[in-house]
This record gives sequence, structure tokens and C-alpha cells, in this order.
Amino acid sequence: MSGIQVKNEPMPASLASGSTNGHAKRPAKPSIFSDSDASSDDDDKPLAKRPKVEDSDLSSDSDAPLTAVTSQNGVKKRSGSSQDDDEDSSDSDSDAPLTAVVKKNNDSDDNDDDDEEEDDDEDGDGNGDDDDDDDDDDDKPLSRTSKANRKPPKTMSITGSGEKKWDVLVHKGPRFPDPYQPLPRDVKLKYDGRPVDLPWQTEEVAMFYAVKLETQHAQNAIFNRNFFDDFKADLKKYPPRDGTQIKSFDKLDFRDMYNYWRSLRDAELERKKALAPSARKREIEERKVEESKWKICLVDGVEQRVGNFNVEPPGLFLGRGAHPKAGKVKRRIHPGDITINHSAKHPAPHPPAGMGDWAEVVEKKDVTWLAYWKENINGQFKYVFLDATSNFKTNSDREKFEKARKLDTVVKQIRRDVNKNLKSKVRHERQIATIVWLIDNFSLRAGNEKGEDEAETYGVCSLRCEHAQIKMPDTIHLEFLGKDSMKFEEDLKITNPDVFKNIAMFLKTNGMKDASGNFVRKKPSDPIFCAPESGSGGGKMQPLQPGSVNQFLSKYMKGLSAKVFRTYNASVTFQGLLEQTEEWLKSRSNKAEREINQTNLRLAYNEANRQVAILCNHQKTVNPMLLNRNLERTQDKIFQIRYEIMKEQQKILTFHKIGELKKEYKPKEFPFMKQFDKIMQKQELDAEKVKQYEEQMITDKKSKLESTFKRQQSELQYQLEQKGLTGDDGSPKKGKKAKNVEEEVRSSIKGYKDKKQVDEELKSLNETAKRLEKERKSNKSHATSCNFASSAKKILSKYEMIKKQEAELVNKNNTSDVALGTSKLNYIDPRITLAWLKEWDDRLIDLGQGKGAPKKKVKKEEEEEDVKSKKGKGAAGKKGAAKTGLANSTGDSEKMELGLQVMNIGQFFANSLQKKFKWAASGDDGRDISAKWVFVKDAQSKMRKLDSAERKGQNGGSFAAMTDAADSKEAAPTANGTLKKQTAADRKMSKPLKAVDKAEESDDDLSSDSDSSDDDDKPLAAVR
Repeated sequence: MSGIQVKNEPMPASLASGSTNGHAKRPAKPSIFSDSDASSDDDDKPLAKRPKVEDSDLSSDSDAPLTAVTSQNGVKKRSGSSQDDDEDSSDSDSDAPLTAVVKKNNDSDDNDDDDEEEDDDEDGDGNGDDDDDDDDDDDKPLSRTSKANRKPPKTMSITGSGEKKWDVLVHKGPRFPDPYQPLPRDVKLKYDGRPVDLPWQTEEVAMFYAVKLETQHAQNAIFNRNFFDDFKADLKKYPPRDGTQIKSFDKLDFRDMYNYWRSLRDAELERKKALAPSARKREIEERKVEESKWKICLVDGVEQRVGNFNVEPPGLFLGRGAHPKAGKVKRRIHPGDITINHSAKHPAPHPPAGMGDWAEVVEKKDVTWLAYWKENINGQFKYVFLDATSNFKTNSDREKFEKARKLDTVVKQIRRDVNKNLKSKVRHERQIATIVWLIDNFSLRAGNEKGEDEAETYGVCSLRCEHAQIKMPDTIHLEFLGKDSMKFEEDLKITNPDVFKNIAMFLKTNGMKDASGNFVRKKPSDPIFCAPESGSGGGKMQPLQPGSVNQFLSKYMKGLSAKVFRTYNASVTFQGLLEQTEEWLKSRSNKAEREINQTNLRLAYNEANRQVAILCNHQKTVNPMLLNRNLERTQDKIFQIRYEIMKEQQKILTFHKIGELKKEYKPKEFPFMKQFDKIMQKQELDAEKVKQYEEQMITDKKSKLESTFKRQQSELQYQLEQKGLTGDDGSPKKGKKAKNVEEEVRSSIKGYKDKKQVDEELKSLNETAKRLEKERKSNKSHATSCNFASSAKKILSKYEMIKKQEAELVNKNNTSDVALGTSKLNYIDPRITLAWLKEWDDRLIDLGQGKGAPKKKVKKEEEEEDVKSKKGKGAAGKKGAAKTGLANSTGDSEKMELGLQVMNIGQFFANSLQKKFKWAASGDDGRDISAKWVFVKDAQSKMRKLDSAERKGQNGGSFAAMTDAADSKEAAPTANGTLKKQTAADRKMSKPLKAVDKAEESDDDLSSDSDSSDDDDKPLAAVR
């Protein structure tokens, strides 16, 4: 070790603050039209202190226990759980850096270096394999161990469901990332201002951090601490060659490493920009050919596409939310870590030369994974599956939603039995009923058991007493870290008195007595729902396992589990909200938002999606810098539109007089004159910003012109070289034949301009800049003429564009911290969206907004502005095909063909979702889906409570508020401004809840409310 000492010292304050190590932030490019400040918002604040149970209102409770259950949770103990409701998939944003070699195989990580991913909810890969609703659980090795022993499993099961999925499976195996390329000798990590000579093994780990230097991760104390802990461990194995002793994180300086990596990345971007379009296209084609080796596999002789076939490259674990393992090193995966599933009759794929052999090659015909390995951060298994469009995946998705639809046939009986069991004298039955009630009403996850080295995340089954606080008379405050370490903090109004009383009781005692005969009070760290641990003699308690809940539910329907309830409730609620689209639009306070058009319909759809996402607690980590940048872009677009309105107004005022215009253009003949005041409304734009905008506009046009010219010249040179028409120095060959070929090449290049034409346009831009300067000073237009009708219509159309941008601004604000894509990808039946699109497409056509709608008669003067392309005929043809059930016939297209004329499916389903859910374009009868298709009948009466979504609303116009008001007969305003009907149960709950005080004394007193069969079809929250 050459005397090297690596000490484990307390984390210094500088590490916690993230203020050193070359962390100087590169200033973001300012927006000249926005005064907004890129605040850090609340992302850096610690989680609130966990609330304690208040005993003040429950002090008189008797501790007489309900009948105890001596067996562990009522189910046979297993070595692992197959339920994945709380599976931690936070490593979805793979962050392996580009190393010394910028070119890499795994293109999925190209944009991760700056952590500037746009909203990945709409543009995910569509696989959805990392979500908790993956129905292929039986295909996977068990990745969880029982919390009772908290020990890793000695053996691992890779047995599937037993049902054969294939006969022949042949594939290439996974593709490995490129090996690390050491840095040049003059680029070093610095410690205490001096370069450190690291071996490549530890240099690679240091590079993982260097590429994150200017991201928000490097400002995270947990991220820094975890990285440094792992880095020190690597330094013990591969110490610096110059004997440097690295003891303190705050003395590390990664700036030179970052600058080198950044220069390589920028150089690669410039190289791509300089490439001739044909050369770039050729590179892409060559890459696709190379990828095709891994992208295609054979299943029973039929070619199927493989999903993500890349082995995750090494890097630093980012995690989502306040993940306690953020910053830890994700180790490089080798063939010896990977198990391959392949037909025994065909040769298995060979790993790359020099990397060793596979861990194992198996033939498991009852599973659908092609390969798997175990990552080192959370001990989770990573899989290579077939693509979302494969038969395996499409069948699985359809079956999942059909199972949720089938739940509708038994949900009445389940709710009836749950209401009965809420009063059971058997404690275990009462706990299960309370858990199912909470899952059903609030779409909470059941939760999985966690090992000691896993992130402490929770679901209903694993909640601790410290996570809940009683608020009399009918509210439970929950605060805990949910899936992916996303914080859940809500006040849940419990509308069923039995549920409220049960939770209060479960928070106090587990029903067991001590040696003195006194009931044992629970500690804050004790589970709320618990059962005696196996082998403890009934003295030691452990959380109820989700398997107990699923065992109860499976009595009603095969395969029914807690997660099916989430899918059912999300889809039912989403359908119910969309059925209220028109009512929601009418309820908007802004007149423009009450209009029925594509823009407002998209707002209504996203609001419904947002409410379901909040219902399911689908949050995402907010990047304030990215959010502010996106908002500023929208504000800049609005400024640009207002500037264009101002220039049209300037032109009108230069060539016309207001009085003469009003006399010449009468509203009866020219309908746009009804909005004359709006047309001529002055735009209050800052003069300095206008100047900056115009100067920047000219600069951008010049840059674009010059870059286009360079690209065209590069394309010309490339094509001439391919045809052998250039000399050794690269200059074109001379001669008549060569000249003719060169002319052909020039004409084949779209929009080709020679040097003379470019110089003329640059000169024209300079003249435009001078003209704009004169117009700013004189406030007079220098145009040669002005057609008032044309300018007026342009201005009105610009106002419509502003409406769209403002709607987009509202949408971005409302959904900044909500992951819309998770519910859309995994919980909401896509057929609900498609049927809704078809319904409103037909409505808009009837309102005259379709491409084939009859045109209004216009004056000859306006005809030049009303010329429309004749594309309606093709759309109408598709519409006709859809009506005959032919639009989605089997073909090569990966996108849905719905025959829509007005609505654009791309605004609701990204290409990846269209590809994943192409099966959804067919209804129950196998023909193209109809506008009348429904997930369930009478969805509005079965919707879940939307109180949380209303509290989190940004614009005061959520579906939740509208629904409460619409349902109100004796309406009274609530704290959040909504109207809520007071029911018998509400009146009952408003009285002192004496039953809670006697929760454990007499169950007979709690059974006075008889179950009414008339209430069976209602949500539990609504059962009175």
C-alpha cells in the first residue's frame, strides 16, 4: 500500500454544503424577456420531522385486545415476496458519463450529462418494466426477503408460472458498454491543489463524479457523502501511484477532469454539426445495422424486437426523491454477472472476447426474459425483455387492464365484506379490512418488505406509528417516504367511523399484554398493522405482509391483488373525469378557457391525468433550473407573438386612419371588426427588450444562414468525393462532364445557395436591421403597403397563439411536480383515451372545426389569407376506414391509425406510447375502437375521492372542485373553497367520537350500523 492511509472521518461542513471541489456553477443563458428568478424552490429542504401520535384525545381508550392471531399474518411464510408494489426503480435515469472516448454505444445516456432531461413522462421508452404494476412477476427471480429475518436469500428462484411461453428462443444477448479509456497524462484529479496520479480503476470512479460537477446532484450532501465513501473504498484497493493520501472530500478538485470531458463532448457535437447531411445519415444507418444484431430475436421462428438490450454502464446512482443511496457507485457489469435464457438446441450467444463467460445459460420456457443480472446498489434484478410491441408485452398489458375491468364485477361483494370485517372481533381480519379500505379509497400502495441495506420506503402494510397522526374528529395525517423515496404527506379524511376508530386503536397497542397484565403500548417505530413474528411466541410483532392482503382478495377473483385495485381505481376515476369534460370547461373562470377547442380539451385531459397521478402519489423530482428555463421559453414565445402583433398594428397605423377604417369596414360585412378594439389594443412592450429582441433576431438569422451554407458546402464536397470528382487537395475536378455532375449535385441539395446568394441575403439582413432601428425611433412602419383585412386577421390569429402558449404555461405549472406519464403508462387503460379522442373529434367536426368542414364565405379581399391546403380528403378517407374497422388492420406501422381529423393523438400519446399501446386501438369486438367504448359502466359513481388533487391544484379549477360542487344539494363551502354535500355520515362524524374511546373495550357497541345492500355499489368512502 506504500504507506497509503485512507481514513474514515466525519463529513466536513463543506461537503454537506457542496461548496467546494470546483463546483462553481456555469451561469445559465439568460432570457432577455423574463425577469423570473431561478430559485431553488423547496427541493433542498429536509423532510419535515415525523409527526407523533397524539394521545390527548384518546387517553381514555380501553386496551382490551381484539382476538389475537398467532400465526404469522395468517399466511405461510415465504423466503421472498413476489409482490412488487413498492419496488424501487429509481435507477431509471441511468447516468453513466462519457469518458475519454465520447463515442459510445449506449445512446440512451447521451443527454444525461447535464441532467437536463425534458419531461420524460411523455417520451419514455414505453417499456414500463420498472413500475410496480408489472404483471410478469412470475417471470422474475424474487428480489425481496422477509423483513422478519432481514437476511439475504441463500438461493434465488428463477422459476416462472409453469405455463410455457415459447418453444424456440434465439437472440444475441445483451450489449456491453465500451471499456473505460484513461485520461491523458496532463489531465488529473487534484487534491489540496496538487495533481493525483490515479490508476485507471479509481480514475474512472472519479470521472463518474466529474461529469456531474455542474448538476444539482453535486450540491446534494447525501450524494457527495455516498460517493466519497465508495471512492475511499476503491482507493484502498487501487491507491494513488504517487502516494497521495486522500482524507477529505472538500480538498478534491474535479474541475480539470470536467473541463476535459466537456471539451470532448463539445468537439463531438461540433463534428456532428459539420458533417454533411448524407454523411450523418450514413452514420445513423451504420449504427442501426450494428444495433440490429441485438435488436432482433427469434421467438418460435418469428422475428421479434428486443426492448432495452444494453447493459447499464457504470456510473453514479442518482435515484429519485430523497434517496438515501444517491451518489453510490454503480459497478460495471461483466458477463460473469449475467444469466442468459436461450434455446438449448441452438448455440447460445458468445460474450465479448476477453470478458469471460456467462454466469449461466438456462432454458426457461415459462418466462419471457432473455437475460438478467443483479445490480449492486439495491440488489435488484435487471432484465432484457422483448420490445413493447412484442406479443408477450402487448398480451400482458391487455390482460392487466382486463383483469382490472373484471374487478368491477366483484368489487361490490369485496366492499360489503370489508365493511363487515371492519367490525370483526378477530384483530387480523379487522386489520386486513382497514388496509383494503385505505387502498381502495386512497389508492395507496400496499408496500413491500425491505432489507436493512435498502431504502426505507413504505406502503400501507409497512407504515409505522410515527408516520400517522390522529386529528379529531375524522382525519388521519400521514407522512412517509413512498416508492422511489418520494414523500407522501396528506391529511386523509376518513368518512367511515369504523376505519377511523380502527386506525386509532392500532396506533396505540398491538393487543398483547406484558407480564403484569398491562397492554403493551406501541413505540413510534412499531408497525401500525402487525402480527406476531413466527417463532417469537407471540411476543415480537412484525408488519403485516402484502401477501396477507392479496390472499384475502384472491378469494373473490383469481390473481386479484392490491395493485389491481390501483389500476382499477385509476382507470375508473380517469374515465369518470373525462366524462365531465364539457362540464369542466363550462366551469372555467376564464372565458377563453370555456371555449370548446383542441387547446382547451388538452387542458381538460391533462387536468384529469394530473388528478389521477396525485391520487396515485405519482410525483417527480422538480429540477427548478429546468422548470424555470422551460417557463422562460414559453414566456419568450409569448413576447415574440406580442411583438409580431405590435408590428402589424404599426403597419396599420402608418397606412390607415382609425376613423376611416371604421367607416369602410362595417361589422356586418366584415365580422372581424367586432373585435376592432382588441385588434388595435396597444401592446405594452419594454422598448429595451424590443431592441434586444430585434438585434438577436437578426443575429440568429445570420447565424442560421451561414451554418446552412456551410452544411450545404459540406454536402456538396461529400457527394463529389463519393463520385470521385475531387482532386487530391479536395477541390472539384475540372472538365465538362465533372461540371455537369456538379450542377446535378447542386440541384439535388434542397435550397442550395451559392456564396453570392448568401452574401446578398446577409446584406439584406443588415438593411433590415437599419430599417427596424428607424421604425423604433419613428414608430412608423417602412413597409410599402398594408392590407388592413389581412393584418387584422393576422393579429386575431396571433391572439389565438397566445392563448395556446398561456394554456401551455398553466399546464407546465400544474404538472411540474406530478409524473403524468407513470399513470398513463401503467395504470390508465389507454382505450379510455382513444375513445375520448374519437368522441371529441366527432364533436369538433360537428362544430365546424374539422378539415372537411364547410368554409365560410369571405370577401375577395380576404381570400388570399384563407387559402387552405386540401388535406381534408385524405383524413376523411382514414375516417371512413376507421368507421369500417379497417384503419388499424395489421401492417408495418407502429403508430395508431384512428382516422382523426381534428384531434392530434401525438399531443396525448407520445410515439413510444402509440407503439406500446397499438393493441388498444381495437375494441372488445376486435374492430377499431368506438367512441362509445367504456372501461366500466357508470364510472362517475365509482370514482375515488379527489380531495388531495384539489388541495394541490394550482389554478383553483380542478375536476375535484367541480365534482364536489356538482354533487352538492345542501352545499356548504369547505376549507379549500369547494362545495361538499353534508351526508348522514358527515353529521355523525361531526359529533364527539366516543366509539374511539372504547375501541378495544366492546366490539358489540361498534356494530350498531347495519350494512345496507343499497350501498354496495358505492365507493367505501361514500358508504354511509
